[in-house]
Amino acid sequence: MDDSFRHCERALTLDPDHRGAHEYIGEAYLQVGNRASAEVHLKALEGMCRVPCDEYRELKETVQACRRDRPQ
Repeated sequence: MDDSFRHCERALTLDPDHRGAHEYIGEAYLQVGNRASAEVHLKALEGMCRVPCDEYRELKETVQACRRDRPQ
């Protein structure tokens, strides 16, 4: 996962509005159990997408499933 995080952070450094990178890193954070960081990227996508975009919708569904399966 270290490479995944490093590549996503690099993509977001180059383009802070890269929706795919926000979705991917959000899902990666969920895989390692860091829901709070995933929700930061979900919030960023919410601000970028004037209407619900695919990246926002998919990450939101994944975060919601994580909330149901592993409430904090």
